[in-house]
Amino acid sequence: MSLTTQSLSNKVQKLATQVGNTPIRKLWLTPQRFIYMKEEGKNPAGSIKDRPALNMLLHAILNGEVTQGTVIAESTSGNTGIGLAWVCHELGLEYHNYSPSSLSGQKRDILADFGAHLFFSEGGTDDATKMLKAKIEEDPNFYFWVSQFTNDNNWRAHLDHTAPEVLRQVPHVQEVWVAFGSGGTSTGFAHALKNTGVKLQVVQNTLLREQRVEGMRNLAWISKPPIADLDAIGQDNMYNTDPETLIDLAERIYQYNDGFIVGPTTAAVITQAERSQAKDLVVVSADNGSRYLDWAKQISGAVELAAPADEPLELLV
Repeated sequence: MSLTTQSLSNKVQKLATQVGNTPIRKLWLTPQRFIYMKEEGKNPAGSIKDRPALNMLLHAILNGEVTQGTVIAESTSGNTGIGLAWVCHELGLEYHNYSPSSLSGQKRDILADFGAHLFFSEGGTDDATKMLKAKIEEDPNFYFWVSQFTNDNNWRAHLDHTAPEVLRQVPHVQEVWVAFGSGGTSTGFAHALKNTGVKLQVVQNTLLREQRVEGMRNLAWISKPPIADLDAIGQDNMYNTDPETLIDLAERIYQYNDGFIVGPTTAAVITQAERSQAKDLVVVSADNGSRYLDWAKQISGAVELAAPADEPLELLV
């Protein structure tokens, strides 16, 4: 390993101490019922995607695929790109982000603040990926393509870290609910929970493409990410979100949790998780509502806060 590679490796491993070990919150759905929520929005760049972003670049550096002069690129609908942009900013690496043109203005601003170069395609993330592939075909040596949808170090971040944290923090958990995006979180948890007695439940996007939730996918209208291990996940454990209830649910959570705003993806997962009969379940929250300004304004201006619950709103375990 060269001195430059060793220096990069040391830097990225120091960054690893800042990612993960996120808290668990008691999230009240009604004055009588709460679920546990793992707050991945507490990661340094604000989402669960900080974990695979760090893990994928760490292994690329250790394998000698990324050196100090390498330009990093990825196609993403937002949070993975933000995680990669943060890691690259901290390591002094150039990062190019390919996204659908529907990417929110706030996420564009966050990416730009981390020094990312932004490229946009019409259509969805698949179209952004085609755009990136075209650039790579034109100049094969220009980029190191992280390739989150094919990179096993995406889901291994959750196998090795996120899932064990949940099991340690809530040892009596019966179900874990996650969102389906790149397939990394669901696949990592599927392997981690095997033979534990804890059931994995996965929520994918709505079937109504015009009402899709940013960052989520639905296998009915978009390609299956190659890393998504559907045999391990179990397709009987996959549910579609209900877009008609997202705002009402988020407003209810805001009301009963002292003004806490969940993000759209978390609300999408909870639309299905709250139907569960499990006594103890954990929803893994990809990020929080502060990342979506229009959404947050709509929710915070819609309802008055209720009296606080009898038990603490935060539970760090």
